[in-house]
Parts: sequence; structure tokens; C-alpha cells
Amino acid sequence: MSDSKQNMQAFQVLEPERTKTPEEAVFKNKKYEGKWIDPRLLTFCVTNFVINVGVSQIAPFYPDLAANEAGLSYTQIGLVFGINPLGSIIFSLVIGAMLSIWGRKRCLMCALLLQSCVQVLFGCLNFMTGNKGLFLAMSMITRILQGMSRSVYSTVTFAYVPLFWPGEFQKKLGIMETMTALGLLFGPIIGSVLNALFGFSVPFFVIAIFFILAEIPIYLQMPPDASLKSFEQKKRLPIGRAFKSVKVVVTIMNVMTITCGYIFFNPFFVNHMAAFGISPNYAALILTVPAVFYITLVNIIPKLQKIVQKTFFMSLSLMICFCGNMIEAPFWGTGNNIAPVVIGLICVGCAQAFSMLPSIPQISEFLAPVINEPELKSGINDMASALFIMSMGFGSLLGPLLGGSVYDAFGGNVNPQESPEMALQEKRAFQHSLEILGLWQFVVGILFFFFADGYKGWADLFRRCATSKKDDEISTNLLQGGSEGVQSDNDTTSDGSQERIVERELTQSPVKTIKIRRENV
Repeated sequence: MSDSKQNMQAFQVLEPERTKTPEEAVFKNKKYEGKWIDPRLLTFCVTNFVINVGVSQIAPFYPDLAANEAGLSYTQIGLVFGINPLGSIIFSLVIGAMLSIWGRKRCLMCALLLQSCVQVLFGCLNFMTGNKGLFLAMSMITRILQGMSRSVYSTVTFAYVPLFWPGEFQKKLGIMETMTALGLLFGPIIGSVLNALFGFSVPFFVIAIFFILAEIPIYLQMPPDASLKSFEQKKRLPIGRAFKSVKVVVTIMNVMTITCGYIFFNPFFVNHMAAFGISPNYAALILTVPAVFYITLVNIIPKLQKIVQKTFFMSLSLMICFCGNMIEAPFWGTGNNIAPVVIGLICVGCAQAFSMLPSIPQISEFLAPVINEPELKSGINDMASALFIMSMGFGSLLGPLLGGSVYDAFGGNVNPQESPEMALQEKRAFQHSLEILGLWQFVVGILFFFFADGYKGWADLFRRCATSKKDDEISTNLLQGGSEGVQSDNDTTSDGSQERIVERELTQSPVKTIKIRRENV
């Protein structure tokens, strides 16, 4: 227990115990206390779910439209998938510093309005397939705007969590991340169903209407921006200073690499499944496997973090993701069934959970020694959230872009259903693409182990295991010694009473004899 408290000490300093000002009391609104479900958390979760549905729903049917009707290559399709996070990267560099100027509530509402607009624009792409240049340009513009608004939304909500629910950051973030995973899980399924029933545009128009309606609870539930001026950041956060810390930089690389591995194959996964004779709809179901295991673990890891250090989980995540991609390739050959693919996807989902949940607290701990000014300490949460979103953005940008480019370079841009030779060529391209990804993950894993305290997490785990084993041996010896040292006599004394003498020898303590007198009835 002492170790876990020590691990959290750097993060606790971000929100020191103090008397709250009247303005800060707005976060502890009594109308939300004692409710079974906090309406603010419900709003965040539902909106988080829909935002991620909007991001992931295009995976099953957009590549087919882009490749077969608009004539895009898989490199260009990968660029469309990857360009989404570029907006996240741009805004994550400034959103932490600009929150005090724009205001959290205003940023949140503007983000949802922008999300609604880009969904409508993306839903009109099927009318532009006759013009390849226009189709590609509009795809990229809408995706980058979607990434910008998503970055703002995520950064603001992550910054609200420790203010609305102090002391429950891990728990509430775990709930919100579960909804993120559910959105990514059901996005391809929802998109496929709506696209099959009503056409390309309807899935996007439905989400656009939701974002407009979501403005109402955001307006009613979030505290006014004017009430936060007295305790928001007095100075802009020097986010550039974070990059002077090697630990922060390597931790960002960890999140970026895991995110990249999670969506690396999105542009060409449907084409790869076609090599096994699997339709796009079933491919969409298989693509949800990582999210299922992510949801399972994301609710378990906060409990495990009370025992094991966060750096252990983040180091383990790279190892699991590397192994999963090598199995998914598979490294022993092209394979004739999808079992290795499914097993690899399971590993990728588990790795995502091990890395994502501890990331913000871990970045905050590494930032604490870098941000020394007392007036900036309360803004480290915002900075950590912004860096986390930025690292996810870089990973989401590089993943599909690198994946599509490497896949094309190895000759994957073929129709695997034309002939067995084409199917074999596609499988080899898929294999070599994931081998490149695995090499990147291996290098980052080594860097995190040595330069971001990854080795300390493993050392702490081994120490705990050794201590636990030693405690078990001591307990066994105590039990064995106790059984040998027990003596029982039934002696009758002169007054007719009986004495039972029990002796127990304790380790590193004198022998104690306990006499219990039982009177005859």
C-alpha cells in the first residue's frame, strides 16, 4: 500500500488539498450529488460513444467506394484515414494553453457544432465519385476538421473529470474510455447496417443530428466559463517545456506507437479479408475484436494499478502489441485461415488498454518536475490531456498512412479474389507490412524500458513477487512450527480441575506457553 501511495504522490500534487473558492464550488454542484447516475458523466459518455462511432464507421464501406468508384489507391485511402488526427495534433499543441481564453464550455459546444458540419459534408462524398481530385480533397478536408473538433472535445472533457470528480479520476476516465471503445466497436457495425439499408449518406446525417441535440445538455450542465476566470491558468502553460523531458517524450512515443498499431491496417483490412473469401460486412465484425478486449481490460486495470506501477503496464503494452502483430502477420508464413489474425487482434486490443488508461496520470507525474511554478501546477492536468491527445493523434495519423503506403509498396493493391496467385500476393504484402510495424514497436519498447522507467515497473513487480513468495514461505514455516509445538495435556489437579497446556513457537519471538483452565462442571 505504501508503494502505491508513493506512486501516486506526483499526480496528487496537481490537485492539492485546499479550501475551495466560491467560484470553484461550481464544480461541486449539489443538484448532481447523490444521484445514481451523474447526468454530466452520462452526457460525456454518450457523446464520447457517438464521436467514436463517427470516426470508425467508415472502415467497412468507405474503402470500397474510394477504391472502386473514385479510383483512389490504398496509399491515398490510408491518407484519408490518417489525416483525421492531423487536426488533433494541431489543436492539441494549443488547446491546453488556450482553454483559459476560449473557455471550456465554449470550446466544447463549438467542437460539437463542427462535428455536425463535417458529418454532413462527408455524407455527400458519394455524389463526388466522378471527380477523383474533388473526392480526395473533400475526404481529407472533412476528416481533418473532424479530428480538430474531436481533439477539442477530448481535451476539454478529460480536463473536466478531475474537477467534477476529484479523487475518482481513474474510475471516471475508465468509464469514458469504455464508451470510447464501444463507439469504436459498434461504429463499423452501425455504419455497415445503415449503409446497407439506406445508402452511404444516412449514417453521417444521423450522427450530425445527434451532435446538434447534444448541445442542449452541454449548455445546461457545464459551469459557465465566466465563473472559472479566478482560478483558471494565470499564465499560458509552457507546453514546449514538456519536450525537454526525455521521459515525457518517450511516453508520448509509447501512446503514439500503440495507437498506430491499433489502426495500422484499417485501410486494407477489408481487402485482406477478401483473400480469405470474407465479405466486407463480416470483416467489419472481425475488426471489432480489439475493442471487445479493450472494454474488458479497461475496467480491470484501475484495480491492478493499486498493486503494479503504471510504467509496467505501459512497457507490457508494447511487448503484447509487438507479439500480436507478429502473430497476425503471421511471421511463420502467409497462412490459409484467419485464426492468427483474430489472435493478433486480441493482443492489439489488450495492448491498447494497458497503454491508454495509465497514460495521462503517468505523463502528469513526469511533468511535475518540469513545471516548477506553483501557479502552473493546477494546469498540468490540462497539459497532460493535451499531450495525450496529441500522441494519439500522431499515432492515428501515421498508422493508416504508413500502413497504406507499405501495403502498396509490397504489392497489396490487388484484387485477391481474382486468382490464388493474387490472394497469395496480398497475404505476403499484409505480412511484410506488419513486420515493419513490429520493428517500430520493438524499438520504442526498448526506449521506454530504459528511458521512461519501464525497468522500474518490472523491477517493482519482481520485488513484489519475491516478497510475496518469501511471505508464503514464512507462513508455511509458522504453520509447520506451530503444529509441532502444540502440546495438549489433560491433567487433573488437586481441586479436580483440568489444565490444557498449549505451546506455540513463533519465529523471532520467545516461546510462549498459554494455560487455559477449564473448571469441571
